[in-house]
Amino acid sequence: RARVTAMTSEIRTTPGRSKIFTEVTLEVLETIAGQPPAQPVLEFLGGRVGDEEMIVDGSPQLKVGDESIFFVSGNGRALCPLYAMGYGIYHVKEDAATKRRYVTREDRMPMQTVAEIAHPLTDATGTAVARAPIDAAQAMTPEAFTQEIKKVLLPKSHAATSH
Repeated sequence: RARVTAMTSEIRTTPGRSKIFTEVTLEVLETIAGQPPAQPVLEFLGGRVGDEEMIVDGSPQLKVGDESIFFVSGNGRALCPLYAMGYGIYHVKEDAATKRRYVTREDRMPMQTVAEIAHPLTDATGTAVARAPIDAAQAMTPEAFTQEIKKVLLPKSHAATSH
């Protein structure tokens, strides 16, 4: 779980073509699995430099200050450093009225269970899949979400001996 602290986009030129890349600097708030660097920097294909913009369909849209749960895979080697692009990020939002924090998928719809991770974000044409609205008051908290993920990641041998 991390907060976006900086975003920098640049044009990189190779013989015959130019591409825009965006580096997203994170502040780690909680480690769920693995050993992230103290200040990870994720590299995404796409972004905006001046009047030029490169959009990669399916790549998450982030901004400085966003808090999300990131599942990183292939950073610096793939067009998107998140596992299965939009399936590798879960945003932490706060209900304005109650201040209750909850988790959403990339489509910004609140999640009630981790089983929703497997639901499609888009259909075969790339159109966003409509889902029944979920009240933020019924959505998973970041703590409940990470606890469920840790249960899946816990080694079977450890789970068998745990109380």
